[in-house]
Amino acid sequence: MKQHKITIPLDHLEIVPQPPFYFLSDIHLSTRRGTEQDARRKDLLELLREIAESKGTLFILGDFFDFWFDCRSYIPKALKPVVKSLAELRKAGIPIHYIGGNHDYWIPGYLTEELGICYYREALSFEYEQIRFYCVHGDQVVYNHFGYPLIRRILHAAPAIALLKCLPAPLIYYLGERVSHYNRVLDRIPEVPEKIIGRMQDFLLDKFREAYDIVLCGHVHKPLCKGYGEKHSAILGDWIRHRSYGVWDKSSGFRLLNFSNKT
Repeated sequence: MKQHKITIPLDHLEIVPQPPFYFLSDIHLSTRRGTEQDARRKDLLELLREIAESKGTLFILGDFFDFWFDCRSYIPKALKPVVKSLAELRKAGIPIHYIGGNHDYWIPGYLTEELGICYYREALSFEYEQIRFYCVHGDQVVYNHFGYPLIRRILHAAPAIALLKCLPAPLIYYLGERVSHYNRVLDRIPEVPEKIIGRMQDFLLDKFREAYDIVLCGHVHKPLCKGYGEKHSAILGDWIRHRSYGVWDKSSGFRLLNFSNKT
């Protein structure tokens, strides 16, 4: 499936979105089982059912999985219920647009070819009824290590992918999740420094100067929404501590919601 970068006119999107638009980021679904992961998965499945009933569109702004690597249709057992739910959304005609994050670089393959999910390696912008949206994960905007941009390019490179595919699929997932701290006990998961969050907010606000109306990102895990008249910038938060996500529709505009109380 063709990969798109940055600016995509609405009429060139592979699957045209229909409101309401749902925006999710940083779910970090793990192959590991446990009370917290099981609860996270249960709540997510319920939200996906709500999206199906809405007949809207799902936008995933990265790190939906704590680690995803396309391994010849291999799907870890713990991830199968959610992948099945995504497949059911697509069969029901729900468009899914997926921007890769720093935990799920390697989306193209089964999810795009078999399920029909549209994948964007960098970012996505589009216009709907004269409202301009900009969506990005954010790992290229703020990062803790100066060498991250180079590391990211290497991990995206065909030789790196080919080398990984020489390993057994379960081992690839074990190694991929071994370096993540988002499948640890909740109180051991570090929070992103406020300085980093502030840099992300500054980036989003700069997008208003490019005539965007709704600018959204993930990556830093803290839900923040600021309205400027009809314009909104939002960091979507995560599904670990906050169960937060964004919704836009014609009648209510953009809202940053909490799954537990829908406020």
